[in-house]
Amino acid sequence: MPAVGQAIGQVLVRLGQAKGPELGLELVFVWNRDPGRMAGSVAPALQLQNLAALGERHPDLVVEVAHPKLIHEYGAEILRYANLLVGSPSALADQATERQLLEASHCWGHAVFVARGALWGTEDIARLDEAGGLQSLRVTMATHPDGFRLEGPLATAHSTGPRTVVYEGPVRGLCPLAPRNSNTMAAAALAAPSLGFDHVIGVLVADSSLKDMHVVDVELSGPPGPTGRSFAVHTHRENPSEPGAVTGSATITTFWRSLLGAEDGMSQAPGAQPSPPSVYHERQRLELCAVHALNNVLQQQLFSQEAADEICKRLAPDSRLNPHRSLLGTGNYDVNVIMAALQGQGLAAVWWDRRRPLSQLALPRVLGLILNLPSPVSLGLLSLPLRRRHWVALRQVDGVYYNLDSKLRAPEVLGNEDGVRAFLAAALAQGLCEVLLVVTKEVEEKGSWLRTD
Repeated sequence: MPAVGQAIGQVLVRLGQAKGPELGLELVFVWNRDPGRMAGSVAPALQLQNLAALGERHPDLVVEVAHPKLIHEYGAEILRYANLLVGSPSALADQATERQLLEASHCWGHAVFVARGALWGTEDIARLDEAGGLQSLRVTMATHPDGFRLEGPLATAHSTGPRTVVYEGPVRGLCPLAPRNSNTMAAAALAAPSLGFDHVIGVLVADSSLKDMHVVDVELSGPPGPTGRSFAVHTHRENPSEPGAVTGSATITTFWRSLLGAEDGMSQAPGAQPSPPSVYHERQRLELCAVHALNNVLQQQLFSQEAADEICKRLAPDSRLNPHRSLLGTGNYDVNVIMAALQGQGLAAVWWDRRRPLSQLALPRVLGLILNLPSPVSLGLLSLPLRRRHWVALRQVDGVYYNLDSKLRAPEVLGNEDGVRAFLAAALAQGLCEVLLVVTKEVEEKGSWLRTD
């Protein structure tokens, strides 16, 4: 277990050395942007002068508590050698950095964990979001102006009174301007992927009366219920801190719990959230690509070959040779099976008219996509001059789109909406591609999968 950072890092180093052995933890290196800060507090044998040499220490987990820039510059390289606990989640507001970490995580098989820091109720927010019950989320952090480390236009902003709103808007816009003061908001955006960095609202307040504490208010609401009223929660947390400190004292305890959770390899550890999330991906077996595409687009194993065969029987109960599957009993199910399977889950499949421009596709209203593509037939290592139809799922998980083709060894990162549209454009350009939009019944009935602006 190595530590990378300054103030919080110093505390984690002390805790690691004092409590680590009894917990089965070993500190193998400490790195600091300013090596002089390690003098007298870190044994010379543990000091790592060059972060590029971290692989020589063979760490299992690298803990970053330094600055988002470290994640931007070294995050992907760290994942080459170890799992990574990100203590500066504001770094993930940068979409290029997020993609790099996702790709590195998949490539090297190492996990990324994100500490929740001062965010109270992370697990509850995540559960509510997963259940579709989160409509808005707002996080306000107030402290003394001396506790801010602001950049860009906010660096020259001046308080106009005892309490001044320095920033109010999407968290993605705040993170690069206040990278060390926006981690609580960033943790909220990661806990609520349906809203994400663009729709979770962050508010930064300079309050001259808060000389020795950070105050965090979390306000969330759900969609209106049958009576027209919405579920709502408001939490208020006062976190003691040293005057002018960026981090409150209670946050340090949370970081330690995050470290222990990550070391245990827990996907939902106390104080930590996994990022990137675990993406469900079934690999190809027989001719079951339709079954794999259904399970991949729904991100869980809901269908089997037996379930698909049963749907075939319902679709053609009197047919001796069922027209909806292979005569050999190996699968090769047609679109009617896919549509019936989705209907059984309360969903709908909408054909995309290839004559429409892809700019009209309202991707945020679409649960996922299933493509029918021509696929070459292979025998061993030899490709035959034949082409068969193949079902492929595309799905967004925590703001990132993936190609979940069952013939791939691992999910392929497509990135944001632009990446999906580019993938679809290339597939449709082949001329033999068909696209199904997987949507809710409500979206199908309202036709809101199509942009009208």
